[in-house]
Amino acid sequence: MNINKYITIIAAAVSLFMFTSCEKEIEVDLHSAEPKLVIEGLITPNTLPTVRLTMSKEFNSDNTFDPVLGAIVSVSDDKGNSEILEIDTDGIYRASYMLGVPGRTYNLKVNVEGQEYTASSTMSPHTVKIDSTTLYYIPLFKYPFPMIHFQDPKGSKNYYRELLYINGKRKKLDEDATDTDDREGFYMSRIVPAYKENGSDEDPIKKGDTITIEHQLLDKGAFTFFETLGRISSSQTNPTSNIKGGALGYFSAYTYDRQTIIADWTE
Repeated sequence: MNINKYITIIAAAVSLFMFTSCEKEIEVDLHSAEPKLVIEGLITPNTLPTVRLTMSKEFNSDNTFDPVLGAIVSVSDDKGNSEILEIDTDGIYRASYMLGVPGRTYNLKVNVEGQEYTASSTMSPHTVKIDSTTLYYIPLFKYPFPMIHFQDPKGSKNYYRELLYINGKRKKLDEDATDTDDREGFYMSRIVPAYKENGSDEDPIKKGDTITIEHQLLDKGAFTFFETLGRISSSQTNPTSNIKGGALGYFSAYTYDRQTIIADWTE
């Protein structure tokens, strides 16, 4: 994922969050014209950490973002494990042996030309499973939006975010992370909106399509980034990063569940 192109052009989120019965890329354009380092670090269970480094651009620049080379990138955990990541042919810094483990806290350290950036993220010890996925027909759009249904566990405030894949291709979404707030322990339903691509008349979801939802359980730092990213169009500020040192972006250790259905519905 690349988080460089989204801030100044993001549309208001139309995702619904109801609580009774009811890697294509994140792209960010910065309000600031001054180029800054953009970091996107990801760790999930039983996978190797990855970190993408790019530089922000002015709004009127082209939408290509070259990787930052020559950085020293390391990830460590609260059990004393650590690894220096190596850049691959795609320009992504990857670990080679340090797999993500639920319940652990991970620390990211990035050094670029002597400037150090750090972040920390804790992976939940559990995964919140999707109970079922349905399609919610929207008469205004004349096609449905996917809707996931799940049981929020009691005992802690949780933070969620979804990704949508149609026929294996990730669909660009308005960011809309949510927390449980006063709905802790409720059975929840959450719409994942699918809009037409800019300039396209083609419906994004058609009968027979393969629909996959990734339901992420975030920690508070990553949630704050995506939640503020979703409000960029009204706030006119950059999203709140959990990275210290002046870089933009986020570092997230998270668990997730995925569910796939074949699109079919009654109009």
